[in-house]
Amino acid sequence: MGFMKRPKAPKKTAQELAVDQRQSRMIDEEIAEGEKRLKAVARGKLGASSLLAGTGKTKAPGAIAKTSVKKKSYTPSSSMKARDR
Repeated sequence: MGFMKRPKAPKKTAQELAVDQRQSRMIDEEIAEGEKRLKAVARGKLGASSLLAGTGKTKAPGAIAKTSVKKKSYTPSSSMKARDR
């Protein structure tokens, strides 16, 4: 009674290797982009304050147009109303 060895996994095909490399590269690029964005935010180059700073125009507080925001309320569907009865 000897111990049986586990069968070796088959080697990956060229297509599988290409997919793995592509996914790895895309993930690396995504991470780099996120880090670059975070660094820009930390430097103050990105965000609301820097977007407003570049305009050179200031408006009086009363001159800013005020828009009403319509709040959406939750209304259950007819199927939910029938179920709850």
